[in-house]
Amino acid sequence: MSRLRLYLNQLRYAACNTRRFARQHYEFFTNFEKQTAPYFDTLVGQRVLDVGCGKSYWFTLLLHSHGAQVTGIDTEVVEPPGSGRGKYARLLRHNGLERTLKTCCWDVIYSRAYYDEMRKIVPFPIRFDGLDLCQMDATRLDFSDNTFDLVVSHEVFEHLPDVPAVLSEMGRIMKVGAIAYIYIHNYTSLSGGHHIRWKYPDSEPPDDVPPWDHLRENRFPEIPSYINRLRLHEYRRMLEEKFELLEWQLIKREGECFLTPEIRAELVDYSEEELLTKGVTIIACPKH
Repeated sequence: MSRLRLYLNQLRYAACNTRRFARQHYEFFTNFEKQTAPYFDTLVGQRVLDVGCGKSYWFTLLLHSHGAQVTGIDTEVVEPPGSGRGKYARLLRHNGLERTLKTCCWDVIYSRAYYDEMRKIVPFPIRFDGLDLCQMDATRLDFSDNTFDLVVSHEVFEHLPDVPAVLSEMGRIMKVGAIAYIYIHNYTSLSGGHHIRWKYPDSEPPDDVPPWDHLRENRFPEIPSYINRLRLHEYRRMLEEKFELLEWQLIKREGECFLTPEIRAELVDYSEEELLTKGVTIIACPKH
């Protein structure tokens, strides 16, 4: 029953917010351009790796459309809508029934509205032709040393079982002078438990799932994917072992009105900053 409730909530949120997702993704991309501008004269022609591109592969798509030479990788098979009649057979064989059904729902119900909105707001043409999407494990990247000028990743690191191994591989395939641009959704934030009902905590708070339930009783554990539960200071320690941190920027406070004195006393092991910070943007270069 909890699994069914999860999928019904996901369908409802996607139906209400598909175009909103596109606007949020492009807003993130414009912030990415501003933050990386000091490191690149232009993204055009840069060799880029997108770690964890996902079924909408939006970061890969925007980079590709902007003129970068980008490869998007994911642990699952990812293919654009309209990839031919054999697409779902390939997805079923590699991704399993559950993931294939989710991709089918995305393709049939939501993708057109999402990409239509993207075309409407992005100032350059969106190009699907020539997209390079690969199934690959980020702990074993199938690329030569010193291949990429830039590695990007958006809301993926919190789902990685072996972050140090991924960081090692990233450092190996990055050129001297290359940078990594990583956004991590903070697990200890109000939305960090990835319960779909807390997707928009300040504008659409639920009345049926308690705030920070994932750090408290965890009575509503139905979430769509594995989370490694690492805290921000743990990510920082792992990164500093292999990378030089150029920027560490905490992004957006959320849920302040829900942090009552009672909940604050219950979550005394976490700082207020940990509980209210949604995520962190990191720019780093490998220690070659």
